[in-house]
Amino acid sequence: MILSTTLKPLYSEICSILKDGAVETPELDARLIIEERSGYSWSDIIASPDSDITQEQYDLIVVDIKERLSGKPISRIYGAREFWGLEFKITPDTLDPRPDTELIIELALKSFGKDRPLRILDLGTGSGCILISLLSEFPNATGYGVDLSYGAVKCAKENAKKNHVGDRASFVCGSWLEAIGGKYDLIVSNPPYISNQIIPELSKEVRNHDPILSLDGGKYGLNPYKIIFPALKTFLNEGGKAFFEIGYDQEKDVMRLAEESRFMQRTVHHDLAGNPRVVDISGGDK
Repeated sequence: MILSTTLKPLYSEICSILKDGAVETPELDARLIIEERSGYSWSDIIASPDSDITQEQYDLIVVDIKERLSGKPISRIYGAREFWGLEFKITPDTLDPRPDTELIIELALKSFGKDRPLRILDLGTGSGCILISLLSEFPNATGYGVDLSYGAVKCAKENAKKNHVGDRASFVCGSWLEAIGGKYDLIVSNPPYISNQIIPELSKEVRNHDPILSLDGGKYGLNPYKIIFPALKTFLNEGGKAFFEIGYDQEKDVMRLAEESRFMQRTVHHDLAGNPRVVDISGGDK
């Protein structure tokens, strides 16, 4: 692979290579690679197109291009991902956060006053992105994250400290609600909801780089909801809410499971693409 060593031509060449390699966002990825490895910004690419790339920077950029063409996401190459305007470390033990999951943060902000001293529980916390983002928005809240993966718990603790909420966040390794006690005002989760029958059909970015523990929801992708929902009321304060991310084709099944668990209030919220994305459950017995 032979590339230009001046800034703007290099950017154009990387865009072309990534586009030919069927990368979904070639322009964005090219910019991120250049910014990460050279220190030049997008404004530099526009205003100083003839700036030189050093040999060391060039060599790192070539390696990154090859990794991206192999299907490794940019976030995995650099071990970091932005979510809700914050930067999170990600590891092989954690799911790569997606923008669609930010809907949970939006719904929580609509449901509670920002100064309320909430107790928040995040089930399957992974990198901690949901819980930490919520704590950044609710300055008087405390949060608890649970994950079956010790590596994920370790990563979440680091992210909480990095994003200045470490003194209000606690993390524990365990299985769903079995690992914790007490009651909470807000319970959130992005559980594994992919059917294990279709995991081999997922994009290589997902199936080769996201941990199987964060993807596999059993034969129909419903196992976590079946485990959590029947016990959820024991942990939810009066007036509390629970938000669970769901798959695009799971609305009816998840709503049925919520009804079977005797939740009167059940609402599904859609993402920007119009797909069912988050189920909101609360309320007393029927």
